[in-house]
This record gives sequence, C-alpha cells and structure tokens, in this order.
Amino acid sequence: MTAILAPVRHPDEVAPLLSAGAREFYCGITPPFWSLEGREWANRRDPRSAGVGGEGALRRVVEEARGSPVYVTLNAPWYPGDAVEALAAYGSHLLEEVGAAALIVSDLELLLALAEWGLAHRVHLSSVAACTNSEAVRFFRDLGVRRVILPRHLALDEIGAARVPGVELEVFLLNDGCVFEEGLCATTHRLGPFCLGDGPGTEGVGAEAVDRYEFWKWTRNNCGCRTNRGIPLGPCGLCALPRFLGWGIESLKVVGREASLPRKVGSVRLAARGMEIARSGGGPEEIREAVIGMRGAAGLCEGGRLCYYPEVWRGEPRRAAC
Repeated sequence: MTAILAPVRHPDEVAPLLSAGAREFYCGITPPFWSLEGREWANRRDPRSAGVGGEGALRRVVEEARGSPVYVTLNAPWYPGDAVEALAAYGSHLLEEVGAAALIVSDLELLLALAEWGLAHRVHLSSVAACTNSEAVRFFRDLGVRRVILPRHLALDEIGAARVPGVELEVFLLNDGCVFEEGLCATTHRLGPFCLGDGPGTEGVGAEAVDRYEFWKWTRNNCGCRTNRGIPLGPCGLCALPRFLGWGIESLKVVGREASLPRKVGSVRLAARGMEIARSGGGPEEIREAVIGMRGAAGLCEGGRLCYYPEVWRGEPRRAAC
C-alpha cells in the first residue's frame, strides 16, 4: 500500500508526523567512529542540523514509530575504501540490534559489502545512485535490493517504465529541488549550495532570461525556504498522485530532514490531503484546488512553476532526463 515517507531528526517529531499521516520514516545518523574532520558527511546532510543524536535517539525514534518502519541513511555518494567494511558492520548493527527497518545506500562498494553480509534485501537504493530506468532497476534487484528511490528529475512516463516485479519504488512528492541531477553531481553539500549562486556565464545574456533563471533556482530552493499558511513552498508532485496510486508506487517521499517540525507536519498534512482525494477517485484538478486551499500561493501553481511532474498539466510527455 502506498505510504507517505517523512523525515525525522528527533524522537519527539514522530508522534506529530504519525498524526499528520506519515506511515514511514527516515533519518540520518553519524557512526560513532566517523570523524567529521577531513571527511565527508556520512549521510549527505550536515549531522549538526539533519541527523538524530546517536543510537539512543534512534532507538527512541523506532519506539515512537509504533511499528511503522524507520529507514536510516548511509547515502554519501562514495566512501573511502578503508571505511566500507566498518560502515557495513555498523549498518548491520543498526538493522539487527537498534531496530532500523532498512538502510538507504548510494555507494556501490557499501551496497556490495552489505550484500556479502546477507543484508541486500534490507537496502533501499538512494536517489543519489541515479537509477533511472528499468534495466538499472533489474540490475539492483538482482543484487538483492528491496527498494529503489528514483531520482527527482524523472518524468512520469519514465517512472512508469521503471517498474519491475520484485522491487519497490519510491518517488519524490514534496520539497527540495536540485538545479542539476544530484546523483551525477561530483560536488559536495559540505561546500554549500554554490549551484544556487549567480556564478560566471551570464555575460551577454538578456536580463529577462537571467531573471527567469534566478526565479527557477529560487523555486528549486524551496522558494527561499518560505512557508505560506504554515505549509512549505517548494517543489511539489501532488497532482501526480492518482497516477502513482494506479501504478502501485510504494512510497512517496517528503524531503527535509533538516526542516523544523512545523514544516514537516505541514508537508505531511498536505500530502495526506492529496492522498485522500486521490484514493477517493479525485483527479489532478481536485488535488490542485485542495493544495491551493490549504497552502495558498495559487500563482506558484500556474504554468507548473513548482511541479516535479509538470507534464500532468502540459498534456505532453516531458523530455527524457539525461
């Protein structure tokens, strides 16, 4: 059954998110042996603002979830070779002793190490691994991976075509865009989101084009992390819910491990309302009307400005992702 997946960074967030409609949870944790000096973050987000505070906190998250699965991210794009075995052992510990339901993994070496530990069936392939089509999904299925998180840049037709028997799919539903394709980006979040800066290359470009590009970057960055009526503004895929339910997509991702609890709850409430409409047979029009009714900011829905999947409204396939 399709579920809303919510981010957490503190045990006290779980109960409000359950009440809002979340049925799965994910969080980051930094292994106790992982030094932050001279190393990348262990799970693609700053542990000071986006990670749970150690194993004790993670155990409480699992307890508060009351049977709903909790997934833990170990999804840096790559890890040094000398760290892979230690990370695999730590992942096994999180699964077998702490109560995590699955690990979210990007690095192929770590995935293979977990497979050798007999744990591939408890791995979710991160979107950072850039699995974009059915042949890639089959490859990871054959390694034993249980779920593939599809990148946010895939068009709906590409998502539909990526379905493969024996593999769960997870798609992006709310919040957080990316100017490029995160899984193919060779940079690091630790340096900051410099892809959102002005940078060189605009010389000779018309002012109108530059303004449009700046506006587009602003929408990808959650509209400057703004909210309206207590609900975050930013990338949204809610109008695609009828199609996702029809396809049997297992998980709908609300992004924002580092977000405040009110932002998370607002996002999950919005997603739950969209799910309610879609499950009762409503279409994109009814969902968009409900979204605007709860969130306002109708102008940002015009022309697909915030759409993960704007082809819902354009009536034609979107150009395939690279």
